[in-house]
Amino acid sequence: MFVCKACLRKGLSTVASESRLLLRPVQSQAATALSSRRLASSSATVVPKLPLAPADETADLAEQRRTEKLKYAVKKHLTCLKDPLKIGEHVQRTLEKGNFEEALLLVRTASRDTKLTVSWNHLIDYEMKKQHLHAAIKLYNEMKKRAQLPDSRTFTIIFRGCAQSDHPRLAVSEAVRIYNTMVANGRVSPSTIHLNAVLEVCARAGDLDSMFTILQTANNGTRKPDGRTYTIVLNALRHKPDHANRLELDEVATQAEIDLSISRAKIIWEDVMARWNSGQILIDEALVCAMGRLLAKGDHKDKKSILDLLETTLKVPRFDLTGESSTTGQSQTQLKPSKANNHSLTVPTPGNNTLSLVMQHLAVTKKTSLAPRYWHHFTTVYGVEPDKDNYISYIKVLMKGRASTKTAEAILSMDDDMLQPLIYRFGFSTCIHDELNRHAFANACLIFDLMIAKSRHPDPLAMRLFLQSARGNVRYIYEQNKDDPRAGRLAVGKQICTALERMWQPFRMLMNSFNFSGKPQRKNSLWGLSENERDEAASTARRMIAAMDVVVNEELVEDPELLKTLKARRVLLNKLVERYVETLEIPEPKGKRITKKDGRTDSIFPLVL
Repeated sequence: MFVCKACLRKGLSTVASESRLLLRPVQSQAATALSSRRLASSSATVVPKLPLAPADETADLAEQRRTEKLKYAVKKHLTCLKDPLKIGEHVQRTLEKGNFEEALLLVRTASRDTKLTVSWNHLIDYEMKKQHLHAAIKLYNEMKKRAQLPDSRTFTIIFRGCAQSDHPRLAVSEAVRIYNTMVANGRVSPSTIHLNAVLEVCARAGDLDSMFTILQTANNGTRKPDGRTYTIVLNALRHKPDHANRLELDEVATQAEIDLSISRAKIIWEDVMARWNSGQILIDEALVCAMGRLLAKGDHKDKKSILDLLETTLKVPRFDLTGESSTTGQSQTQLKPSKANNHSLTVPTPGNNTLSLVMQHLAVTKKTSLAPRYWHHFTTVYGVEPDKDNYISYIKVLMKGRASTKTAEAILSMDDDMLQPLIYRFGFSTCIHDELNRHAFANACLIFDLMIAKSRHPDPLAMRLFLQSARGNVRYIYEQNKDDPRAGRLAVGKQICTALERMWQPFRMLMNSFNFSGKPQRKNSLWGLSENERDEAASTARRMIAAMDVVVNEELVEDPELLKTLKARRVLLNKLVERYVETLEIPEPKGKRITKKDGRTDSIFPLVL
């Protein structure tokens, strides 16, 4: 009846107390209650506590319950899912929800009596996208052990996942091993898609030996090379010198790698042109540009042949051949002219990739005067819509050619989402170096007005370059006023004051975005909390103060009201800079007075805010 000693002791004590009450005189009700409470308290203190279950047993129990729950869910789903296609769709939806264990258990259970190649492919693809290379290969091996035969899609998923793996060396060994098994087995013969995927794995890892070994397995049947095949190989050869640089090889060894890559590429290109002439493959823009960018790494002769390559394959005219037909250029790298050029359908249309290649080639070969002609030809004849990279390449060529007018036109034609501080800096730098153009400062004003209209907060460095263009582009002013030097100096002062007037309100807006601790008041401020950006803003203020000093001290302005305004603004700028320095408690470093060629001095002080 009693299950423990404590309960037995309590029961016996109760019986004894009742018998004593019957034999002795009745005690008072208070004494009886007190005795009962004492008995209750004494019996309660001696009850032992039950031991808790160990933590490992609790975890095992929870895992067992979870497993049982998964099994129940899988069993319930399989009662309704009989078609392999429906099972594959359900597995895909389950993986999209992140329930990999449930999907795996369902596929394993259903694989006992159903062919579920598509479902296994979903599992392998999921693990590959999660960068679980080992787990994906294990699933592939388990798939075969369960008599689930891989199909062509299975190998495509594996090779594509290897190409995107974060461990390229390991991916190469696995991809090459599986590919060689496919070639030797013959049940699923590798196709061109598989060939290209494995080549891409080798190229990404920089393993050219394995890449060329795989390339030798190409044939004229199911593994017939196409344009994508040669594009992968040429890009791998182009990036091979970059792998050599990462190994910290000297210049001689790096140049040897470049020469070897270009010599290999020329041999491959002969095969490309032969196949194109015979109609076996179709070339595209990516393939041509891959060869062109590899030639750009070579010597002067290789660089010079890029335009000839584009003419031969893409029918891009040769504007550099003065007095000659644009279609009579001969190859500089023994590139055979194509008979397929007579068929317009086989000639790809140049696009953004080709435009960037041409602009970069013109910048390297210093044929900057041809850039506007090619730009106009691509955008009008070929209908290319320039992207951000195209504009940057074009502006860089114009900057080398000191063509400020064309630069301003290009920047004004850009979309708002392409405009960034770097674009404005390029534009003002071009205006600074275009000293012989009397419209250089006017072009800088156009760019500056666009920057103010499109930017919430102007770039301090770009503003400083704009002010420099006003102070530097004065050669034509002095040439126009040779007979009257005073008039020339006043014209220079007027130009500097024009720049300062344009800068005043935008710069005040920029400085108002910072509080007195040197940090922006708005969390979404353009400049964030970068110390370098605050330093750029302070340096711009110093340049404005220096320009005001030049105008006032050298008497470049005769208008008394304008002089009064400049002096007042100088005081405000000076107090603002001093306030920043004092707030941060950083001593102001000593500045240097830079002497100009004309004897003027410019007080440029480095400042850290």
